[in-house]
Amino acid sequence: MLLTAVFVFLPPLYAEHRGLGAATVGLMFLSAKMVDMVAAPMWGLFMDSYRTRWGRRRPWLVLSVPILVLAILMVYNPPESASPFYLFMWLAILYIGWDAWTISHTSWALELSRDYDRRSRITGLLQAGVMVGGILVSLVPAIMERIGSPTYEETVSTIGRVLIIALPVTALICLLSVPERETPNRPHLGFRKGAAILFRNLALLRLLVANSLLTFSTYFVQGLFVFFVSYTLHLGERIGFILVFLVVGGLIGLPIWVKLSQNLSKHRTMQVAVTVGAIAPLLLLILPPGSVALATAAFLIVGLNTSANEFLPRAMMADVCDHDHLQSGSERMGLYYSLLQLSSKLASGIGIFIGFSFLSIFGFDPELGMENSAEALQRLRYLIVALPIMAYAIVIGLMWRYPISRERQHEMRGLIEEREREALRSAAEP
Repeated sequence: MLLTAVFVFLPPLYAEHRGLGAATVGLMFLSAKMVDMVAAPMWGLFMDSYRTRWGRRRPWLVLSVPILVLAILMVYNPPESASPFYLFMWLAILYIGWDAWTISHTSWALELSRDYDRRSRITGLLQAGVMVGGILVSLVPAIMERIGSPTYEETVSTIGRVLIIALPVTALICLLSVPERETPNRPHLGFRKGAAILFRNLALLRLLVANSLLTFSTYFVQGLFVFFVSYTLHLGERIGFILVFLVVGGLIGLPIWVKLSQNLSKHRTMQVAVTVGAIAPLLLLILPPGSVALATAAFLIVGLNTSANEFLPRAMMADVCDHDHLQSGSERMGLYYSLLQLSSKLASGIGIFIGFSFLSIFGFDPELGMENSAEALQRLRYLIVALPIMAYAIVIGLMWRYPISRERQHEMRGLIEEREREALRSAAEP
């Protein structure tokens, strides 16, 4: 819910309804990501290094809730005089809380199993939660549009209130329902050695670049979604309704990608998914204005690969951690997932920055809305299609001959488990 709400609804609120301008809003999103770049790996290292009586992951999930609630309250209800600094400050605080939430939650999930295919199922279920959350948050404006004529500010404020209610409730459900698996906790690994192992991990570097490109594509499209639907397609009053189908497309595609990753491999499945992702947006080039049915069908198809963009990198990162575990002797899931999060969040900020900067370069002014020239509206159509296709083409190349296959992961797990059994035997000897 938070993922969709931040990148779809906040940029237009500040660019158009608070008058900050597209380029300034893009810059503030990117600047807040700089804070994120520092906070994410610090959270990951901290969580990996310290175990409390309540576990390594649970306390930080709890801590994140009040941070997020405060940040959401402020960022979704800005004053009329909200400045660029106001947006930057509350976005940065939101990202700090978001890091604590997502790193603790997803590391907890990825540590539940060491099996190659079971990890795909776990991350698939995580992604199903992401898709359901996206649908739920998209239903808020859809319902409001159905029963009344809310202003954009009222819609965004209501979304914020829904998030504030959902955060503590979902955190409590998680805490009461899922155990943490006992994992090795070896904080003695030196910084220099740990960093050297990390930077020599070529599978990690390739995955981080691929994940950055996938995230860039997803949030580039989401960042421009409101403008494209409102002004190019002339369907501003049906934004929430059409957004639901973009998310539903991802939910429909999810079991396909999970099953394919089990029949092929995760990196081959990623190649197939991004190929679909590169072809589907071409529909937007021929989509006529004013047709709700065609727009919902097109965005349903465009959304098919979005679930793969999220769940496959996480499932693959768990396997990359096995390579690190073999080299370092430590299970550093929090650090590695924080790096994945870092690449995602930086790419999303760059996506918003580039998208909104290009709007200005291409002559589109959000404050003009339908008064933009026909040429500017057509350029917006080309923009929302071309850049994601270019990013997906690079990902296909990065996944060519990816080094961690199912067979290699099984081999690494066998070596790790044998080493752990040997350590237990040595500890048991007098």
